[in-house]
Amino acid sequence: MKKVIISVLILVVAISCVFAFTACADKYDYKIGVQSGTTGELYVKGDADWGFTGFSNIECKPYSNGGLAVQDMLNGQIDFVVIDEAPAKQLVASKEGQIKVIDIALTQEEFAFAVDKNQPALLAEVNEFLAAIKANGTFEAILDKYFNGEGEIVGVDSATYDANKTNQLVVATNAAFAPFEYKIGNKFAGIDMEIAALLAEELNMELVIQDMDFDAVVSSVGANGVDMAMAGLTVNAEREKVVNFADAYYNASQMLIVKADNTQFDACTTAAEVEAILKKAA
Repeated sequence: MKKVIISVLILVVAISCVFAFTACADKYDYKIGVQSGTTGELYVKGDADWGFTGFSNIECKPYSNGGLAVQDMLNGQIDFVVIDEAPAKQLVASKEGQIKVIDIALTQEEFAFAVDKNQPALLAEVNEFLAAIKANGTFEAILDKYFNGEGEIVGVDSATYDANKTNQLVVATNAAFAPFEYKIGNKFAGIDMEIAALLAEELNMELVIQDMDFDAVVSSVGANGVDMAMAGLTVNAEREKVVNFADAYYNASQMLIVKADNTQFDACTTAAEVEAILKKAA
């Protein structure tokens, strides 16, 4: 009799484990990759401060950069990737024929440079400089270089940080966000980095670029000599508690990347239609 009872108990435990595993496996409909600390992560997870409701049926998987997320998607580890429009299109170009962007804006954002709250004079200088390069065509030329291939990309050098120097402009970035910031060998390239170099030249200062994880960029401003952050930053009230934002210089949005043969979203024309599919709405 004891053997029968033990056998029954083992069977019950085994069945319970199977049901528990199945429930866990079925918890999420999709897995979406995002770059850690970005608006894309908040969009997928949901964040009241940012006004994002999120997706309770989706597992959000953060990566240090979008390229790693795309590779995992191609390897079948995740279903989709959500990232800013410009980096999304750069990734598609680098993986030609393997992935595509669903060309529908899921969010509406503004990029701006973040300046140390204790340096109001620097904030004013940045805004004056931005207005000048927009007026004289320099800004448009930089965009054309990175978006349309009009011009040679040579990269920007960074000086070594020296706490004893007073003529250094120290900029925090995350050089894994092309076309705004990335590395070419030991040099920095991208829209933000070229603007940083021109700004330092205008201020007659030596440019120091500190490359770090994206989710550390904003918090670094005002600490350890960092004057400002230039990293494709979306303006947000939460970040404004820590930094002052200069005037917005670029309108951005999050977009969905899928495998090239995916047809789920082909008929979509609005963000609501994309989100309905992601939510598996009837």
